[in-house]
Amino acid sequence: MSTAGGILVIDSPGAIFAALRSARLGIALWRSTGKARAVDPNGFALAIVAAYEQPDWHAIGQLVERIPTIIVAAEPDDEQAARAVSMGAFGYIPATLSADAMRRAVLGATEGEPAYSRRLLAQRLRALTRPQYSGRALKLTPRQREVVTLIAQGAADKEIAGALGITTATAQKHVTNLLKRLNVPNRAAAAALLVSSMSAAAAATSVDTSSVRETPRPAQEQLNLVVAGPAATLTARAPTAA
Repeated sequence: MSTAGGILVIDSPGAIFAALRSARLGIALWRSTGKARAVDPNGFALAIVAAYEQPDWHAIGQLVERIPTIIVAAEPDDEQAARAVSMGAFGYIPATLSADAMRRAVLGATEGEPAYSRRLLAQRLRALTRPQYSGRALKLTPRQREVVTLIAQGAADKEIAGALGITTATAQKHVTNLLKRLNVPNRAAAAALLVSSMSAAAAATSVDTSSVRETPRPAQEQLNLVVAGPAATLTARAPTAA
């Protein structure tokens, strides 16, 4: 049974998987009842990790390197959300969202829009702000760095114009050109990209990971994947540890 283009939901208890099914996404959902670190995401368009308590950040860190990953939290908090941004997760959303809001967030992610609130991105940006990082990793011009920073802070076109001493029409043109330069669909995606790049730059200058070792995991751990729709089960074997 093909998983191409579907969404992998890593959720052992199953409550968040049920909420996603209720959102009627129009996309095949596959549920993994195994641990996130043992999942093979190949063939899926998006991974969703259900977090009922403290997320397994080590496993999520491995997953985000292979596939766009969203965390859906049963008990969301800003500290976890900020860490999700820093690790490069594609989104962090509360499981308590309405079905409509959940559908918009997840479908937006499949189209390239990070699933974070603007408030969170602005908070994270303020926490990370260092002139030497802002927009530098994105290879933007000084003006573009100013614009994307204002966007991440939640500024509208009129506010950008006022801050930069330009007309609203010119501000709109700058925003349009910036989105094209970053190859992102909207302001939220631009803000998320900026925050992610700043987090990576800050981490690169302060963390030495050369001595970090990955904890060995069982090579034969079994996963059960259940497709949302007609009853079906797909069993996969975890990759052999190097």
